[in-house]
Amino acid sequence: MAVLLADVNPKNLLLGVGAGAAIAQTGANAGSQAVALAVFVAIATLGVAAPVAIYYLMGDRAPTLLNDLHDWMARENATIMAVICLIIGTKLIGDAISSLSA
Repeated sequence: MAVLLADVNPKNLLLGVGAGAAIAQTGANAGSQAVALAVFVAIATLGVAAPVAIYYLMGDRAPTLLNDLHDWMARENATIMAVICLIIGTKLIGDAISSLSA
């Protein structure tokens, strides 16, 4: 169910399609592409895996830490999104410049 709901989100869908296209354009062999896909999936999973790991590994201290993290992320949401968009935009501009100069 979580996989289906994640794929319905347009942001997740675009990131997945973009990653697939970027991996396919490398021209690497199938094994290297599989490794690149595995790295992408591992990194993409961190957003869900980190809080779950904190919950199970920190025991009684986890709720306080997770609540504080939630409050901070909610308060700094605009800044977090601006930084993420800046990173993605810089990457796309760099790719465009490098493809134009080739």
